[in-house]
Amino acid sequence: MAMGLFKKKTIAKSQVDLQQFFLSRMIGSNPVILYDYNREDFISKGYSSNAEIYAIIKKITDKCNVSTPYVYIDNKAVKGQKYLTTQKAKNSILNVCKHRIEVHKSLDYAPEDNDLSKLLKNPNSTQTWREFITLFRIFYFVQGEAFIFRSAGKNNCALSLHIVPSHSMQSIISEGQIVAWKYDKMDGFVKTFSVEDVLHFKMPNPTFDNSYSQYRGMSPLMAGLKYLQLDDKAVISWIKSIENEGAKGIVSPNHPNPELWLTEDQVINVQEQIELKIHGSENRNKISVSGMPLQYTHIGLSPEALNIIEGLKYANVKLCDLWGVPGVLFESNPTYQNQKEAGKRFVLDVILPYLNNEEDKLNAWLVEPFNIRDSRNYVIDYDLSAYDELRLDQSAVETMLKTHSINEVRVMQGSDERDEPYANEVMIPQGMVPLSDYNVTDIEV
Repeated sequence: MAMGLFKKKTIAKSQVDLQQFFLSRMIGSNPVILYDYNREDFISKGYSSNAEIYAIIKKITDKCNVSTPYVYIDNKAVKGQKYLTTQKAKNSILNVCKHRIEVHKSLDYAPEDNDLSKLLKNPNSTQTWREFITLFRIFYFVQGEAFIFRSAGKNNCALSLHIVPSHSMQSIISEGQIVAWKYDKMDGFVKTFSVEDVLHFKMPNPTFDNSYSQYRGMSPLMAGLKYLQLDDKAVISWIKSIENEGAKGIVSPNHPNPELWLTEDQVINVQEQIELKIHGSENRNKISVSGMPLQYTHIGLSPEALNIIEGLKYANVKLCDLWGVPGVLFESNPTYQNQKEAGKRFVLDVILPYLNNEEDKLNAWLVEPFNIRDSRNYVIDYDLSAYDELRLDQSAVETMLKTHSINEVRVMQGSDERDEPYANEVMIPQGMVPLSDYNVTDIEV
């Protein structure tokens, strides 16, 4: 069925009202809005006006904000060694724990009065870092891309950071490459940024065309438009089919005694009364009284109507799938185990990959100029110890204690080290001896 996603259609007001009525009855109090979406609409009509989308994005951004970024200094110049290896392999609970050990061993916290540390506290005069990065992430997950521009001093080192809505950014292309970005607020204010002063964080876009769409991020909502914008003709056809299909059930006697069954004349009279007092939208919610023992047998909706209802039934689940968010997180009464497993999958499959990518982008764009200016090895690293979903379970802790010290395992779990000397020793289970100490002849049969 052709969805007609990009061509706007004109629908009579009475039909639109009728569509909204049927749709709101099926999917709850939040009716689907039927119209054409563009990059700005993903925010104004998607995130801001669609409760399902808002809930999904808020779930992602709130979970991302559990992690706090810190500025470290690599005083031992070991970034190219073990730390760098674990930094690129933060894709599982165990690897996250291993990376936490390497951060503890290899890096030192940068002073609070460090320029980078100040930016991660207040990126500009009006926002805290959490407010700033939350807005950045909303644009990214809704529009498929997000922009930061820096007010830079010497050596391109940022003095302040600012968010720019992606729908207000236009790329300036020369010889097939982006050479600058233009910020157009559509109110007469236009500002051009050099490529170096803009951090463009985007989702992959496989659309290669004459407009260089591949240079812009592809919003997940592009793939989910059919769940936000149902095809006008399909809905209108369904409504008409409900109005014109005729009988939806059969009225019949509810008594086995043939003497109480309707006569031919009574059948005709009952049919007329049903059409007059029961059938039709004007009789909606009316109460009718029958003086005869009758029953109503429902036949069912047409296949077309059932298909639309079935699609709406799973629309919210499909919207969650666009971002990889487990739908069980939005169930009203999930089981504890399902909620726990869904939360762990959410962090591992959605939050962790995103934070890894964001961290890489910030280190390459924001941190590197400070490394050059100060001749230091700064690094931004997200503290993932606050995620309960990324902690080792009891069996894993017992296994790690066989090969790691108590303090190493404590660091893996996000706890402070113990001062006792034995806490830095690897404990060997008592009573274990090498197999070579035993001789087959010593074993009694």
